[in-house]
Amino acid sequence: MCPTPSDLRGDQAPIRRPSARGFARPLFAAALERRKALIAKKATQAFRAFSGTPDGVDGVFIDVYGPGAVLIVYEGSTPKGFDPAIEAVNALDELAPLGVRAVYFKPFAKDRSKLGGELPAVVTDKNPAAGEPLTDAVVIRELDWNLEIRLYDGLSTGLFLDQRENRGFVARWVADRIRAGGPVPSVLNTFAYTCAFSIAAAKAGAATTSVDVSPRYLDWGKRNFAHNAMQPEVDSGKHRFARMDTFEYLAYAKRKALKHDLIILDPPSFATGSRKKGIKPWSSTEDYARLVREAATVLGPKGVIFASTNTHDLCKPGRLDSEITRGLGRPPRWIKLPEPPTDFATEHDRFAARAFGV
Repeated sequence: MCPTPSDLRGDQAPIRRPSARGFARPLFAAALERRKALIAKKATQAFRAFSGTPDGVDGVFIDVYGPGAVLIVYEGSTPKGFDPAIEAVNALDELAPLGVRAVYFKPFAKDRSKLGGELPAVVTDKNPAAGEPLTDAVVIRELDWNLEIRLYDGLSTGLFLDQRENRGFVARWVADRIRAGGPVPSVLNTFAYTCAFSIAAAKAGAATTSVDVSPRYLDWGKRNFAHNAMQPEVDSGKHRFARMDTFEYLAYAKRKALKHDLIILDPPSFATGSRKKGIKPWSSTEDYARLVREAATVLGPKGVIFASTNTHDLCKPGRLDSEITRGLGRPPRWIKLPEPPTDFATEHDRFAARAFGV
């Protein structure tokens, strides 16, 4: 279900033309004012502080991660004359009272395929656009767990902020299952990335299996377990890591008659695959139904699948529901998810998520 806009959408800031001294500082201040309830709650050190058009500047986003923040600018979307160097300073001025000491800059090209695999030098520069350099790894608190963030390790930081409330859903689902009695629930996190969903499940008491083709991200995930004092459970095998293609793992689990009580599907929009390793290219629009179908074969009794996407076409009303139903061959039993985070409530067309039983 694509997130629905909250009353934040009715409080949009006007888009203004830049001046020589920049123009966004009052807009940044107004955006923070709209998020004051979230900030005051202190449930997380990581949140979106500025959300593009609804907050007053097309193509500009600011994400906060504890002592650091990231200014994200989409090429070709910002107002003419927008100066990231000036606005990074403005952002730092507004965020400093929250403990932010550095603002890093990440430009996103309109067509990343033209980069030829090369990233802009600025996204790996330890020196921020404003403020003081931070260490290459920063550990932040989100809800009931700690997560490692890297602010100048490329275009990504290691955490998708829009999934915060859904990670909370996973933790609560596991806790409820444990209170109901029976064996420790088994959670499968496919396309695990840095294993944030696995951490949420593990902190609530689940056994976890994290699957990803990238050894780098699985190692990052293992560090996240260590940041939460769960290394002994990793060593004992309660928490496992599988460097495999998701479909390869699902086929393996089916052969071995493995069952999981909660399965997390949060794939990228595209993946190139590997002919050498026998991994087929992945496309969410073409392959999501198949992913749901294969995941359902390893779901345990009364189990739940959490399915998410940031693929634009699948975020259209009813489209993800349709793919899930097509994959299962019948309508599922839908389960209510939390409302989207207030700092993402205006970005209703950027991601979608559903939970269901089969």
